[in-house]
Amino acid sequence: MGIDVLREAVRALESGRPAALVTVVASGGMTPAKPGFKMLVRPDGKTTGTVGGGALEAQAVQAALAAIRSRGSTRLRFSEECGGLAQLGMVCGGEIELFVDYMSPGPEVWVFGAGHVGLAVGELAAFTGFRVTLVDDRPEYADEKRAPWAHSMMACDFVDAASKAPGGADSYVVIVTRGHAWDAQVLYEILRLEPRPYYVGMMGSKPKVKSCFDGLRAKGVSEEALAVVHAPIGLAIGGDSPREIAVSVVAEMVAARNGRDPKCLQGGAGYGGASNA
Repeated sequence: MGIDVLREAVRALESGRPAALVTVVASGGMTPAKPGFKMLVRPDGKTTGTVGGGALEAQAVQAALAAIRSRGSTRLRFSEECGGLAQLGMVCGGEIELFVDYMSPGPEVWVFGAGHVGLAVGELAAFTGFRVTLVDDRPEYADEKRAPWAHSMMACDFVDAASKAPGGADSYVVIVTRGHAWDAQVLYEILRLEPRPYYVGMMGSKPKVKSCFDGLRAKGVSEEALAVVHAPIGLAIGGDSPREIAVSVVAEMVAARNGRDPKCLQGGAGYGGASNA
């Protein structure tokens, strides 16, 4: 049974979908679930394998779905001193501890803006192991023929897309639209996500960033939220062509992915910031 569950986990990750693997790490009493039992839970709630069935398994599925949404692993414990499995109405009694392991298909970045800079950033991000979603409100720009390396393309309103962006530890956002107004609107939606993406960067000069942040403060965005934004985006390597900017931006993302604080490495890469068209 364990082999079948693990094979399904590999298939899910290879397809680019996250999942959660629930494993019984300890049990006692009359519970049928024994250490080593495994169950894979997909984002739609479908499962492979079992951790004992009944009310316990229903609780495990809910914990797994929460782990997928938050992109973080957790433990689930029903100990004898707290009532054990009887608190779930299970007549078998006993106690159990489960480890709910969030399984990521890898970090993903949503690039808002499919102009020259956005295209270059997306291509280099894909090369360095990110799954890339490219977003633009112009269908001719959000065309998969322009970006065969992209995991997905979205030709839709920027704000609508931003409200659907994923958050959590494996989520990155790069905002390089063709104008200040769109950048500010996207950033506002991104900072409202719960959980927020791990990395959020916005292209623009320091005056543009200040103007954008002032506008967001007026909308009630907190200083704590604004502090997580890398703006001006990128490491200060001095380049100004789209590909040089992409190197700067993706280097900052890789630093963040590897646990380095990009703000300790950068001097800010503003690039004038008026347009990515």
